[in-house]
Amino acid sequence: MLNERQYSMIELLTKAPSPIRADEIAKIVVKSKRTIMRDLSSIKLFLETNNVGELIVRPEQQGYTITITNYDRYEELMMKNINDEQVILYQLIMNEYVTIEYLADLLFVSRITASEKMGVIKEMYSSVLNIVVSHKGHHLAESDVTKCFLLSNLVGTNLKYYLELANVTPEKYELLLSQLKHSKQVGDYFPNVMESQLANLFIACMLYPNVAEEENEDFEYLYEACGLAYTPQTIGSLSMLSDYCVETNLNLTITQIQRVLQVIEQENSITFSNVELSKQLYHHLKRILCYPTFLKNKEIHNISNIKALYPFAFDLGIVFINYMKKFYDSRITNGDLVGLYFTVGMEEMMKKNHHILIYSLVNSIANINRQLIEATISNCQVEIVDSLQEVNLKDYSLIVNSSGETLEVQLPVFNTEYILSENDLADLKAMVENISIGYNVQTIFPKEYSFTYHVQEHESWFDILERICSRLEESLVISREEATKIIEREKSGNPLLINNYSVPHCISKRENFVICIYVHLDKPVMVETTMVSHVLLTMMNPNVNKSINIFKFLYRYLQEQEEQLATIESYDEFIQFVEK
Repeated sequence: MLNERQYSMIELLTKAPSPIRADEIAKIVVKSKRTIMRDLSSIKLFLETNNVGELIVRPEQQGYTITITNYDRYEELMMKNINDEQVILYQLIMNEYVTIEYLADLLFVSRITASEKMGVIKEMYSSVLNIVVSHKGHHLAESDVTKCFLLSNLVGTNLKYYLELANVTPEKYELLLSQLKHSKQVGDYFPNVMESQLANLFIACMLYPNVAEEENEDFEYLYEACGLAYTPQTIGSLSMLSDYCVETNLNLTITQIQRVLQVIEQENSITFSNVELSKQLYHHLKRILCYPTFLKNKEIHNISNIKALYPFAFDLGIVFINYMKKFYDSRITNGDLVGLYFTVGMEEMMKKNHHILIYSLVNSIANINRQLIEATISNCQVEIVDSLQEVNLKDYSLIVNSSGETLEVQLPVFNTEYILSENDLADLKAMVENISIGYNVQTIFPKEYSFTYHVQEHESWFDILERICSRLEESLVISREEATKIIEREKSGNPLLINNYSVPHCISKRENFVICIYVHLDKPVMVETTMVSHVLLTMMNPNVNKSINIFKFLYRYLQEQEEQLATIESYDEFIQFVEK
């Protein structure tokens, strides 16, 4: 049985127009290259065992691709992966209790496999759904409103299956969509809900049991106009959902969001640069609160890469969600999209205006290079000089030396006598982004606080992290408040993992402060689904991003140096690569 990541990799390699290298796959799914190689081995065995296709290695392109030879069987297997999850969720919605024995019979699998599948779903949905277990079986401890929305989510992911279940033809469903689109009343009943979502709700309510009977002429007319069967319980379910949407729309205000943002700013000593952030979040929350989505999206997105580059933004998104729940009982089920809004909200804080000097004796080439640099590197100002005698170099971040001379200066120098190539521009961009870190390596990565941690038997990741933080507290490197924030952030889920490095982190209130403490674990430890051997405990005031983007540096550095870094066991070995 493949896991969710491996199924996603199959879809990626099947649809890719050209072979994809293992390190590129690793970046997409944010796992180590070693993990990807093991996944590829499992995928190869899966394809061969089921006789549906072949994993092809392209040595000349150093990449992998998948060729499907039996499409019918392949689609059946891929749909089964989706349907098992849907079947379990559907059974939890429709039944008070679901036993493993019942599930095993339903899925035609062993009790052990059925138990594993239920365990995976409980873990996957732990942050948005409360699935509990007792001697009676597994129980979805949620309201009828949540269950109806979850069922509507299921309808949207496999429309054909659920239309057949509700005895609705595709033609009648299309007619329902049209009726909803042209209805003048339906928007009053379901504010901020799109027609396609609303159509799925109408189908879900036809399937959902156990709601009090009601009458509503507008809802009854819509069902009758499409030739759809309904019961008083169906109308009761729709009325219940309508009440929820109307109440949610009425209760949510932009003032609430502004209050939460102010609290976050005060707690973290920051100021959001985007004045429209509260308005943007308000319009976003109106949509997702009036039609919550609980299902996990199986598609691979670059959202994981963005999280690794801007973790503070997504951390603040989690804080925002928690405060909205605490203050106003608002249940926000998709934190990633909220995190993206905070990424934009912190945009100005993450910008660095670089001042680059081109020293050249050939003005035409220098002007072309200036245009190329300004087009490639955002937020930079480029000047051209043919002499350095009267130039105050302290005003510049870097010199592009096109003179052919050897420069003895304190600034970083990028030497080229020609028009910059694409590779030159990429190297120059990386050099510019890492300038501040290069100047402050020993300060950012202090040796005196780094150490090797001796992992004890049966010690959990959180036990280890708490002991690391306690030791650093005793050394007066971090405060109790910072230690608490680091541990709370790690326990909230979605830890920052890059290859076999864990990067626990928090926002610091200390001005102009950034520190990254290297800790080697003498035995690897499982953090979620990744084996971790190194810890980079990182704290930073977000305003320091104007000069140092430590997370962007770590992300690139840990990806590019993966093979070399896999074997290190000490601070000296680690810093040796950093200083390069």
